Amino acid sequence: MTSFKSKLARLGPLPAAAGARPAPAAPPAPAVPAAPAAPPVPAMPAAPAARSAPAAPPVAGDARPSLDELRDRISRIVARGAPVAPRADPARGELPFVVEQTSGGPLYVSRTRSLAAARVGRAPLVAARDADPAMLALLALDPALAACDVRKALFLDTETTGLAGGTGTVPFLIGLAWFDPGAATAGPLGEPSSDGFISEQLLLRRLGEEEPILRRLAERLAEASMIITYNGKAFDMPLLRARYVMNRLPPPPEPPHLDLVHVARRIHKARLRSRTLISLEHEVLGRVRVGDVPGGEIVACYAHFLRTGDEEALLGVVEHNAADVLAMVALVGLYGEPLGSLAGDDLAGVAATLRKAGALDRAAELADAAVDRGGGAAARRARGDIAKARGDKARALADYEALAAEIDDPAVRLELAKLYEHHVRAFARALELSDQGTAEPEPAQARRRARLQRKLARSTGGALALPFERVADAGAQAVAPAGASAGSRGAVAARREGDE
Repeated sequence: MTSFKSKLARLGPLPAAAGARPAPAAPPAPAVPAAPAAPPVPAMPAAPAARSAPAAPPVAGDARPSLDELRDRISRIVARGAPVAPRADPARGELPFVVEQTSGGPLYVSRTRSLAAARVGRAPLVAARDADPAMLALLALDPALAACDVRKALFLDTETTGLAGGTGTVPFLIGLAWFDPGAATAGPLGEPSSDGFISEQLLLRRLGEEEPILRRLAERLAEASMIITYNGKAFDMPLLRARYVMNRLPPPPEPPHLDLVHVARRIHKARLRSRTLISLEHEVLGRVRVGDVPGGEIVACYAHFLRTGDEEALLGVVEHNAADVLAMVALVGLYGEPLGSLAGDDLAGVAATLRKAGALDRAAELADAAVDRGGGAAARRARGDIAKARGDKARALADYEALAAEIDDPAVRLELAKLYEHHVRAFARALELSDQGTAEPEPAQARRRARLQRKLARSTGGALALPFERVADAGAQAVAPAGASAGSRGAVAARREGDE
């Protein structure tokens, strides 16, 4: 900003005050005849009293920029962080999307075809086409899935602006896949027809353009016999239903839903500590993703895309979503025919799940295969539980004995104590196992020990009876002297037998 001193300097000399006497003029110089006279030099006005001496020139290091220079600097700094104008059409950039004009607005779609012979790791996609719906229904503990046609299943996965759910969370990318049988005859150029899986992705290019995406999803759901997701019952489908309501659209009817996360937890709980889709893809399918976008960075990638229009930031998210959908297709192929594809410890989880579903014969077959394939303690435990449920107590006793020699598990000792007491009637062995500790609460364990002591005393003819025997029953304590009559002891024993 210009200083007051510089403004004052530009005003020039002040006029003479009224009434002031002019200064006397100097006498003219005498003329010299030998040389021409010099022209007269005008007299300089006297400096005003208010003006000060001229300032010294500024030093180079003390120069200050002007206001215009400061404005120019600020404009250059602001221009460095100015956002790039977003592209109007992702199809013209790096993202593999095309634009379809619909009645509800532009729809950005990417569609690819994966041949049935393709694999995810070591698992072929074609196995999902031939998966047994009855087996999937048993593993999901959902009988409604048994009547579904897996060839008309719709695989679904979403990428969203948050993981908390609710009305503020928006699915900005929906990945879909379904089986396509292909043409009935050869193509127009004579190429052979080939069936495979169609992968379709729907991108929310700008917030507020959800209607065409939701309408396309409703069309796909109407054509599907079942939905297959990974954690979709708890997250994806409730979120999508909320988006239909928020956009004033009727939520579409939903076919039966197979959520693979529950199946995976039942099957792989003995082998895998982490049962995320990425972990299953690595440990079960045998594929390791290279350069994949971590799930925790997906929200930031989409926010950056909305703010700057940088399509490269969203390209990794699109690839991540496509890989998730195809991983679900491969898992359905494994779970639909587990005997030919899963390892022993995973087969043990399948057998235990089928026991819960009531398919005991099929569960026993898979349990035998699990033991033969080295399923270890999980396989023996599953086979013992299945044999007990089928009434094959000899088989159950053998498996529990082998399991007790392998691991220290109070629950296994409890099962052995029950079999030795009621099936083998080896009361001494049952009492020994009870003394080692079972998984029962303390009152139940005390009642079991007291009951086994009575049975052991009767079986040995009283030779091992104590001077008195203590019987704990429903919080009461009864004492039977050793010298009591046989009839009274028999009545007490009969009453205790009814409590077992």
